[in-house]
Amino acid sequence: MHETELVRHFKNGDTDAFDVIYISYYKPVYYYINKLVNDKALADDLTQETLIKVLAGLKDADEEKKLSPWIYRIAHNTCVDYLRKNRVSFELIDNINYYDTEGNSPEYHFLNREKQDKIKEALLRISRKYQRALLLRDYKNLSYREIASLLKLNEATVKTLIHRARQQFQKEYAEGEVLEI
Repeated sequence: MHETELVRHFKNGDTDAFDVIYISYYKPVYYYINKLVNDKALADDLTQETLIKVLAGLKDADEEKKLSPWIYRIAHNTCVDYLRKNRVSFELIDNINYYDTEGNSPEYHFLNREKQDKIKEALLRISRKYQRALLLRDYKNLSYREIASLLKLNEATVKTLIHRARQQFQKEYAEGEVLEI
């Protein structure tokens, strides 16, 4: 059954039409969301939330338009809302761990932990917009396009933002080094 027919059937009271939509879109929406949040359990929750919103809005959906762009827009907005509400930047900073296979001595672990702390401190000193862009790019490994979509900016702006974020981070990190005795 074509998407437009599914919407029409749903509007006419056929609840099985939503079951078809749910089955057709659950996995693709889940993979899309998981790519954005990089957390399987969270992606599952946000996918469920997205599909509940789809169900709630389906009665007003345009029967002549494809469902997929509308559903992915809902998924995207659901992720953005979650990220804003939960201040993901600070959560990411707290979870940063850098692993190096060289050296297992207590001194090595102490110095490595000290370096991680300096990185976190430098990240906390840069502006929030730079934190978010830098963490999404370098810690979550999102592409410029994905970051642009998430932050509702164009790719060129995101590239500039990340470049400036790196400059500010390097400056803050270097100042942290100078302060050390």
